[in-house]
Amino acid sequence: MYKFIKHIGIISLSIVLLTIGFTTSCKKDRSMEALITVKLMTDTMVIVPNIRIEMTKNDVSIVGYSDLNGEFRATVEQPVQLDIKAYNDTLSGIGVINLSDYKYDYSKTIFVY
Repeated sequence: MYKFIKHIGIISLSIVLLTIGFTTSCKKDRSMEALITVKLMTDTMVIVPNIRIEMTKNDVSIVGYSDLNGEFRATVEQPVQLDIKAYNDTLSGIGVINLSDYKYDYSKTIFVY
């Protein structure tokens, strides 16, 4: 009887440890962050807040506005090359960002004029 209880305890402990090991080790971060910074073409030290940012390619469309630091952040779940348009009533600029590897976050500066 003692050996039976001992075997049940070992089996239960093994199942718990394997479950913990599989649930924590199999989760991989499958996303990338894109950081778009908007600056003036005529004075590259000047950031531009509140610019509309559109990042598009085929069925992917990410839209937002730069913050007070001239930055816009977006998370992408799959590798993709996105066309970037930054504009408001008086300024505009374009660019491309290639998000290709899950290990990295990417940044791109768009100059508007």
